[in-house]
Amino acid sequence: MKLVVREYLSMLKETNELDALLGDLLLSMDIEPLTKAEKGVRQYGVDISALGIDPEDKVRKVFLLVVKQGNLSRDSWQGNPQAVQPSLEEIVDVYLNTMLEGEHKILPKKIIVCCNGDMSQAVQPNWAGYTQRKTIAGKIEFDFWGADRLAQLVEDYLLDEFLFPESMQKSMRKTLAFLDVPDYDLTHFYRLVEESLFSKPLITPKERLKTLRLLHLCLNVVFHYALEADNLKPAFVASERLTMRVWDWMRKNALFDNKDVVGEFVKLYISRKRIWDDYFLKIHPYCYLRDGLFGYGVEQIEYPLLVFEQIGIMGLIGFDQLNHYQLRREKASLRNLSFLANALVSLIQNNRASRNPSFDGHIIDICLGLFILKSTKRKKEAHEWIENIILSCGWGYRLRKRFPLLSDSYDELMDVEVGISETKLEASTLFPTLFEWCVVFGFSDLYALGVKTVQEAFPEVNMQVWYADDQLEDSLYEKNAMMGSGAMRHSIKFPESLEAYKEQILEELKNEEKPEKLTFIGSGFPLIGLIASRHYRTPMLPFYWRKEIEDANLPVSADIVST
Repeated sequence: MKLVVREYLSMLKETNELDALLGDLLLSMDIEPLTKAEKGVRQYGVDISALGIDPEDKVRKVFLLVVKQGNLSRDSWQGNPQAVQPSLEEIVDVYLNTMLEGEHKILPKKIIVCCNGDMSQAVQPNWAGYTQRKTIAGKIEFDFWGADRLAQLVEDYLLDEFLFPESMQKSMRKTLAFLDVPDYDLTHFYRLVEESLFSKPLITPKERLKTLRLLHLCLNVVFHYALEADNLKPAFVASERLTMRVWDWMRKNALFDNKDVVGEFVKLYISRKRIWDDYFLKIHPYCYLRDGLFGYGVEQIEYPLLVFEQIGIMGLIGFDQLNHYQLRREKASLRNLSFLANALVSLIQNNRASRNPSFDGHIIDICLGLFILKSTKRKKEAHEWIENIILSCGWGYRLRKRFPLLSDSYDELMDVEVGISETKLEASTLFPTLFEWCVVFGFSDLYALGVKTVQEAFPEVNMQVWYADDQLEDSLYEKNAMMGSGAMRHSIKFPESLEAYKEQILEELKNEEKPEKLTFIGSGFPLIGLIASRHYRTPMLPFYWRKEIEDANLPVSADIVST
């Protein structure tokens, strides 16, 4: 957090930005500003004066701040009329003698030089010598607030909406106010992101970097408050949305070759990873408890929804660890992935709801979970899970007329569960996708079981698989992309054998759009496509698992072992 705050502070201008933030900071420290910096008004070296209790020694003092932008170098110390030393001389010789009245005149004075950079080594002896000569015990003292000190003070005293520009304050204030409300949809945070990135063009390099750093800071503040509220899910979801929207903004503005912008995105990407890791550490103990997720206050109807949601989240986190290993070859990522896979298996086995998808869209979460089981060689556990899903769907329809709903409508699900309406047998992407995973794993017995179940229990259901097209990225990062792009292969008839279905898939692969054309694949960020699927419920792009059909082993599969 401190590093993020420090980088944001480094972008602030001296006038109307850094001094405005310092005024808010002093108020948060219970130090009341008396004057503020004004252009055209002679202030005898003082940019901000304030009165209050010094938190360091609990003594009531007059605070006199000298505000400068950037690093305190030799030139800014003494090289021009606006330099720091001449300002300090004016304060000591003029301001203290002529500008203070009454109580302020007899109180101790603390003169603080504030900048959003660092003090250079060349200036440090000058600063030390000057402050030693001018310090008078109990009357005049000096302090330096550079970038590190300011970042720490901001984190300690000002980590709330007052840190942000007025244009963002309303949205941030509402985001933080609703953060501990169950099922809060982060509407205000999303609005803040959209207005920051897309309401007007960000033309200059400084505008771009400042906006990215500010959004990064917003995410970290949400994370901070989510930690305090002991509810990390909003921070997880916010990190998904911000990652996608920044990527889309970079794509639309052709900024993938801009090293500074990409560098800021990478920093955001790393913060996202930290949020995800903390989320997993919070949820993982409950994976080992029988029906452990039922203790989150959900009803019977909501319980399967929560289970599949957590499977999808854990699948994303696991893919992130796998991708991290493939990029950096750090053994720690393999250990983390194996640790997560153990928890995922326990979550699936300890929660019977994991075999009863309520929505057809739960195949997204199932795919994410299966990808982790495949990557970590949990073939037996994958076999058991797929088998349970096929059997549960088959018997669920035979006995209770229950079938995964094509829509993701909670109201429709509720009507079916309480008997107001019956399940509509429309279409399914779940079964064709499960059968493709049978091909990935080589489960010929489960493929045969699945085809038999479809033919006997619900032969009228239209079996479908969705494919992306070259318009995918125009909508992938802001909504369910299936609604405005891609094509649906429908009325699929399954051949009798697994091998025949595999040949059918391999033939289709010849005509599919090449994934390298997608910016997140071509740039080495495959996780972003999976984030979009989980977040907006866009069907998972088939190439993620079909690559496994083309290439029997993952590049790192020999290194990944069960523990």
